[in-house]
Formats: sequence, structure tokens, C-alpha cells
Amino acid sequence: MRTPFALPAIGPIFAVLRRHRLMPLLVIVQIALACAILTNALSLLQRQLAPMLVDDGIARGQVLLVDQLIQGQGRWNTPAVRTAQHALRDLPGVRAVAPAMGLPMRQSISFVLPVKSPAGVTADVTGYSADGLVQALGLDIVQGRDFTDEEYASTGAIFDKGNRNNVVPVILTEALARHLFPGGGALGGRLGGDEGPDDDSYYVVVGIVRHLLRYQLSELDDGQAEYSLLYPARSFEGLPILSYAVRTDPARRDEVAKAIPALLKQQFGSQLMRNVDPVVIDYESQRRESFAPRRAAVWLLGTVCVVVTLITIIGIASLSGYWIEQRTRQIGIRRALGATRRQILSHFRWENLLLTCAGLLLGLPMALAVNQLLMHYYELPRLPLQWLPIGALALLLTGQLAVFAPARRAAAVPPAVATRSA
Repeated sequence: MRTPFALPAIGPIFAVLRRHRLMPLLVIVQIALACAILTNALSLLQRQLAPMLVDDGIARGQVLLVDQLIQGQGRWNTPAVRTAQHALRDLPGVRAVAPAMGLPMRQSISFVLPVKSPAGVTADVTGYSADGLVQALGLDIVQGRDFTDEEYASTGAIFDKGNRNNVVPVILTEALARHLFPGGGALGGRLGGDEGPDDDSYYVVVGIVRHLLRYQLSELDDGQAEYSLLYPARSFEGLPILSYAVRTDPARRDEVAKAIPALLKQQFGSQLMRNVDPVVIDYESQRRESFAPRRAAVWLLGTVCVVVTLITIIGIASLSGYWIEQRTRQIGIRRALGATRRQILSHFRWENLLLTCAGLLLGLPMALAVNQLLMHYYELPRLPLQWLPIGALALLLTGQLAVFAPARRAAAVPPAVATRSA
């Protein structure tokens, strides 16, 4: 059974293309330009969009982020931090409170740990250092357990460089566990840091949470959005800025948010830096605000992809329609000699396929060249090679879609009408 895309004789197609070079050349140039633009735009679109689609693991409708508590008289001390934690916990409607260095979607202070697994896999990961952050964010532990009181007490202060020969428990995300332990067995595994050979410190994985995004928003690309770990800390000596994660009853979250500023003023008073107000914001609002630049980029790049695709479809359809119109008499002769509608339709679709492939031979190197220019002048990332076949496939489908309507009109011309055409 013959299909509308049955393979015709290629020789006659090439003969026609050689005799009428202008129209094929215009189609090839349009495909090449579209390939160079569309391939890069699709790659950048995926890069911007992918982190926004990752589940962040945070309990929806429950979490408040309290940040920008800046010590105006030096550094925070642990007793003051703990006292405020208990006061926040006593507010009606509060379920859990965690003082932390690093809150989701906020980067008041950065904590990055270089780690290396026994398999030799390395990563620079975001560290969430806190007391009770799993409960405060509502994270889902899928393997292992949360930190114990003994682990909080024995780990020491944040950045305690004098604490050598230390075994530090950590909790990883599933994504980070798969990366560091590709063969499995992350739970209970050891991770080395960047210390010298004389240091016997290492991390041991005691738990794995399903999701937790990094708070370094510039590091969410290339599949590293969930390269996060939790580190137990109950001592917050020496920090100039302080943050809390507060988990509430969903129905009382707004009430709690209104009560927190007055409580902080009561607890810290003149210790807070003047003219710098603490930030109290619900997690969903913070996420929307943090991802606003990415959403704008997604809309822009998505619009570029749609416009390029539409222009390509309209351009190919218009050129093909005009070209087919000029060959009406040839089509009629073929119909009179016994060519079926399916054969005429197949002829023009194969003709378009050959022109599209020729355009891709020019367009794919152009896509790499455009990417090099973007890297040089705008510091954009390198185009992953897997986007070349994706862009090529998209344009092959676009070309077939564009030529289908003109080819159907050509196939529908009756032989008698075609042979009377000039």
C-alpha cells in the first residue's frame, strides 16, 4: 500500500531543483537562518524553564521566611538566637521554627561545600546549616532519618575550622545522592571535603530528602538545581546576619506573619541594624519574586521560538505555493501521464525534505557559530550538542507542515485544467 510520503524517483526532483535555483535557494537560506536561531533559543529556553519545573520540596501554604536580621552591634550570639527561636515557636499557629544560614529562594549569605564521593564524583553543593530545618520546611525524608540532638550538639559551630578529626552528619537530596553515588548506596556513605591530607574530617550521609532547591539562584542550571545538603548547627556564633524558617498552620500563616515583626523588635530591640527592616514573607511569594527574571526570560525565548517557527512556516508555504503555481503545467502533464494525487503529494514533500536537509547542513554549523558569539559577547553557556538533532528534527517537521497545504493544492489540480495552463 502506497502512502502520501512514499519514496519517489529522486532524479526528477534534482533535475527540477537545478533548473529553478532561486526558489530552492531561498528555502535553504530560510531553513539555515531558522536553524541557527531556533536551536540556540530552544536551548536557552530549556535552561531557564527547567529549574522552575523542579519540585522544591517545601510544604505548600505553611512556610514563612524571616530574613535580613542584621546585627547592628557586631555579631549574633547563640543564646540570643535560641531565645528568639523559642519566642517564635510560642506564637499561636506556629508548628516549627529553625534558625538557619541559608533559606530557600533567598541568598543573604552563601554556604557552598565542595564534596567528593568514594567513586571520585565531585560537586560544589549548597549547604543549608540550621537547627530543625527538615521540620520547619516540611521536607520529605525518603531514606534514613533527621539529625539527632547529639549530632546537633557535637557538630560544633558553623565554619569551625579548629574542629578537626570531625565526622559531620549530612542529609542529601535524592538528586545529589544519585549524582555522588551513581551506583546507589548513598545512605551511610562518606563524602570528603576540600581539606588537606592531614585532616581526618568527612561527611557521613544519615538521611535523604526527596527535594530541596539550592538558594544560589544562579546555580540552578545544568541539572544542578537540587545539589543541596543539610548540615546540623545549633551554634550561630559570629554570624552578622540571621534567618529563620517558620512553619505554621496553613489557616493562620497570615496571622503569624503579622505578629513576627513586633516579636523580633521585642526580642532583639536595638541589636538590629537601623534602617534595615527584617523581611517576613511567605515562601510562595518569595518563589514568585525570585523566579520573576526567569519567567520573563521564558516568555521572551518562547516568543522568539514561536515567531521563528511561524515565520518559517509562512515563508516556506508561500515560496512553495508560488513555486508550485509556476509548475502547474508540469504537474498537469504528470497527472495526464498517470501520476496519482498521492504521487504528486509525495513528490513535493520529498522535495521539501531535500531542501530542508540542505538548509540544515548550513544551519547547524551556523547554530554553533552563533553560540560562540553569544558566549564571547554575552557570557551565555555553551550550546549542548544534543540540541543540534533536536533543532534539526523541529525544522524537518516544520518544513513538512509548511509544504503540506501547497502540495495538497497541487495534487488536487485536475489533469485537464493543468494541461490548459500557460
